[in-house]
Amino acid sequence: MCPRERVRSIHVVSTLLPLTTAKGVSAYRLALAVAVAIPVAAAGLGWLPSAVVVAALAVLAVATIYLYDVNEWDDQPVPVVLAAMAASLLLGAVTTALIDGALDGPGIVGFGRTGIDGRSVMMHGVVAPLAAVGLGLAGPLWLAARPRFDDMIDGVTFGVVSGTAYAAGETLLLYREVLADAPSSGGSAALWMSIVANAAIVKPVVYGAALGVAAAAFSGIGAGYEGFGRHFGRALAGAAIAMLAYGVGVALAGEIDGSVGSALGLAWGLVVAGGLIVILRTRIHQGILEAALNAAQGKPSRHEARGEAFCGECDLPLVPLALFCSGCGTSVRATSKRRQHFNVKRTNPSASRARA
Repeated sequence: MCPRERVRSIHVVSTLLPLTTAKGVSAYRLALAVAVAIPVAAAGLGWLPSAVVVAALAVLAVATIYLYDVNEWDDQPVPVVLAAMAASLLLGAVTTALIDGALDGPGIVGFGRTGIDGRSVMMHGVVAPLAAVGLGLAGPLWLAARPRFDDMIDGVTFGVVSGTAYAAGETLLLYREVLADAPSSGGSAALWMSIVANAAIVKPVVYGAALGVAAAAFSGIGAGYEGFGRHFGRALAGAAIAMLAYGVGVALAGEIDGSVGSALGLAWGLVVAGGLIVILRTRIHQGILEAALNAAQGKPSRHEARGEAFCGECDLPLVPLALFCSGCGTSVRATSKRRQHFNVKRTNPSASRARA
């Protein structure tokens, strides 16, 4: 998280992408705003297939760029993480197809029907969110149990990318009829703009933050992972409750006629997403403080500054074995790929020439 931001505040980028520097936060915030604005504008213009596809993949694309940019695992394990992301996307799509098959109806949670379709609300509002928690955590927990990925920030990252990927797969299958036949989709521009906004930013944030909270508790603090203990049980229950709150609220709002229902679903999703962001930020902050306490007690950390290193934010030299910059307070891990290459070149020019 950015050291200039309060812990209990709603900052999506620095929470879901915790190893981003303050400069990087501004760039990712702009990228995310553009990625959301494009599908919403496309929905307003009636370009529904393009709007749905871009909305489903917007946050996932930003998260993928982040994985490459921070270069957290020195390139080699990144394909493993991307494979887990693809698996989550596929699980989201397959699960949604199975749920729709059980309902014997189209994929879209309907707006404008008279009365409440309790079966649809149950499947889309209860079964689908619980399935997302269970299936979406499969990849993150498997990765977090590996020695190379057992850090709490790694757990957060795995949970976030898996949640956003699962949400993308779910959205693409949920609105598959729009992709197949946009003119017959019906509904006003305001209705579809609300639906697309929910799919583009609210839903992936809810899914990503919920799974990030659970995966962070599984990873725990320090070397090794905490596993299926008491902390993980509480975090998993909290993630499930938040997902249920979002799913049931949006499904019930979808039973209200027209754009009013879609707007209410979007507003409720924003409330749930904001609460999850604060919870995840608090958990990350606690983990950072505990890691700093362990370092003060002399417990080693593989993320300590080694040799001649420089802060990725303010460029000041880092104290040996430091976990944070003494000048700006930024974590030593918050460094982009470009900055890492710059540090190597500056501290060891001959090695840099040899590598080239």
